[in-house]
Parts: sequence; structure tokens; C-alpha cells
Amino acid sequence: MLARRCHAATTRAWTPLLASSSFLHARRSYIVLAIESSCDDATVALIDRKPSGPPVLIEHVKDSLDNTAAGGIIPLDARNHHQAVLAPMVRDLMIRHNISKPDLLCVTRGPGMIGSLSAGYNLGKGLAVAWDIPFVGVHHMLGHLLTPRFFQNQDIPQYPFVSLLVSGGHTMLVLSTSTTQHKVLANTLDIAIGDMLDKCARELGITGSMIAREMEAFIAADPDPKTTALSVPKALQFPNPLQNKQGRTGILAYSFAGFITSLRTFLEKFFPGTARASDLPLEARRELARRMQNAIFTHVVTKSKKALENAFETGLIQTGTGRPLDFVCAGGVASNMTLRSLLVTKLQDKFPPNSIKYHFPPPKWCTDNALMIGWAGIELWETARLQTDLSALPTAKWPIEEVLDIDGWVPRSEQENKN
Repeated sequence: MLARRCHAATTRAWTPLLASSSFLHARRSYIVLAIESSCDDATVALIDRKPSGPPVLIEHVKDSLDNTAAGGIIPLDARNHHQAVLAPMVRDLMIRHNISKPDLLCVTRGPGMIGSLSAGYNLGKGLAVAWDIPFVGVHHMLGHLLTPRFFQNQDIPQYPFVSLLVSGGHTMLVLSTSTTQHKVLANTLDIAIGDMLDKCARELGITGSMIAREMEAFIAADPDPKTTALSVPKALQFPNPLQNKQGRTGILAYSFAGFITSLRTFLEKFFPGTARASDLPLEARRELARRMQNAIFTHVVTKSKKALENAFETGLIQTGTGRPLDFVCAGGVASNMTLRSLLVTKLQDKFPPNSIKYHFPPPKWCTDNALMIGWAGIELWETARLQTDLSALPTAKWPIEEVLDIDGWVPRSEQENKN
């Protein structure tokens, strides 16, 4: 069933508006409309990009599909959700702020679920044609890793910087040297961290639309952690995958597929006669969730640290720059406070004190949102001086190392460069 949480303003008729785009250009400021629809969150934002000072978020609206009953994301339902709610969301946002048309349109082009992407991307192209304004198709993960720069007026983090991108679709450590130049230092060999957290949470009987977040709350709600720990044998410890052993050393990658297998194996070994983990007593389920989450995060931190060490040793990251390395953690899983704490306390064990400066977007802006798409589009527009041809198509797969390798990029026109 489609979620219906759009504003009441969706019932109003479309009427001509008064704000003038030419006036905005006359003061060398411009308004950006952004649309994000890569998965099941329909989000739209208006940003005022001022000539000086920080950008201003005028408003951000979000309408998420409720997947609780389905037990996960159904691609067709997500596509239909976007097709039903995005156009009214854009209309009402423009009406509320009395804007006749924006000056720049930024929309997620990929990667993501192609049905969801197409719903938002095609709406954006249609609006760009109707309003006769430039259009930028944005890389979804670029939006995540650039999010902290929105809140620091494009000054921080400074290039080069490193980002740990952790979400339901991605787990990677990325070195960024410019808006369009990115190198993956470590990637997942199988599934993404968010996907595994969801799978394990579901196995433990946790439900909700955002299951990993529900599991974090489930763990945090423990009234007596010491007593809860006694409900599970100490010998039950989840592994840290891809550690060095004979014939295998130095693997700079993540692997999460084994965690769900371990959970099921441990159930048979330590709780014989229990058919499903969800049948265990509350205390045991909570302790299993805690140990599993900590093991997954420890694996991420361990491998990220090794990948960082290798980048310094091989010269990919230069030392002696006189400033700490900016480290971003972004994506939906980055809102988890346990992960943040582990990164800060464990990541730089082998680095000098204060050699890493951490940047965590506010939790609200870790999950998919249109603000990040609008800001990434602004950086592509201003710094790379690029826009997207209207013949370009959305794409489900788009490696972050190949931001410029996809077809459809065109230089800003002379007229647009004057604005």
C-alpha cells in the first residue's frame, strides 16, 4: 500500500506565481529545485544559493513508502509511490514559497532502482523543458559524500578527503580529490552493510519500515545490559571476516554475507530446539542484536583502518600537508551512534593524535534526501561547470570512480555561464 503523507496543499490548483527568475539572476543568486528518488523515499528540496555566505535550505519535504507489511522494499511499489507523490510535492513546494520557477534543476540519475530513478528523473526532465532551465543528473553517492560541505559553505571537508559510505546499497571507502575525481580504497565483496543489518534484524523478529534503525533503538532500550548479556553464552561471538591467515593477507575489502549464516549456526549450536531466532526470549534477542551489530561495525572499522594505512603507505594520501585528514561518514547507516563512536575511538589507533578530523552529517541528512542531490548538483554546476543533456537516461549502476565516464555530460552554455 502506498504511503500517503503529502501536505494538504496537494489539493490546491496550480496557479501562476509571482517570483521572477531573472530577478534572482540579477542579484547573482539562484534557486535550486532538487529531487531524489533512488529507492523508496520521495524527497524534494528548494535551496537558495546565495552569492556569498552559506547556502540556505528553503524547505525539504519527504514522503517515504511504508514497507512494514511487505517486510522490505518492493520495487514496483516504490516506483508507483514516486509516480503518485512526487509531482504534487513539487507543485505544493513551489506554491508555498511563491516561486514561479527555479533556476537550476538537480535530480538523481543513479545508481539505484531503475523504476524509482525513472519516476523522479523523467519528472525532472519534463520540468526542465517546461521551465527552460538547466538540468543536472546527479550521482546518488556523490550526494552523500558531499553533504558535509553544504553545512560548511563548501569549505570543509577540504579536498582531498576520505568518505566511508555506508547504506543499504553501498559500503565503500572513497578518496575524493575533486568534485568529479574519486577512488575507491575498499569496497564490499558481497552485500552492503545496511542490507545485512536489515537481514539480521528481520531474523531476530524486529519489524518496521527502517529495520536497522529499529534494531538500534531496540538495543538502546535495554534497561539492564549486564543482565541481558548473561542471556547469551560468552562463547557466542560473531567473526571479523577477511582477517589475515595462511594464503590470504592484506585484503582491503568488506564482507557481510557471513553474518547471517553465523547467526543461524549459533542458533543451532547454543539454543538447540529453537526453530527461529525470533522465538528466543526478549533478552537473548536483544543481546544477539547487540553483539551482531558491534561485530559488523568492528569489521567496517578494522578494514577501513587497513585501507587508510595502505593509502598513506602507497602515497595515495600525502602526509605533511599541515592539516588533519578530513574523514566523512555518510549514508543511512552513518546515523547509527554506535558506529560513529567506534570510528572515532578505533579508526586512528595507528595514526598520530588529531591527525583525522571526523565529519558526520546530522542524522536527518544521513538517509536519502534531496538536499544532498541539490548540493552535489550545485558543485557540479559551479565547480565542474557541467550540466546534463536532456537525452541522457537514468542508470541503475554507476560506479563512483566513473562520475564523468557516463554519457550525457555537456558544458554549461555561454548564456548560462553569464548567470
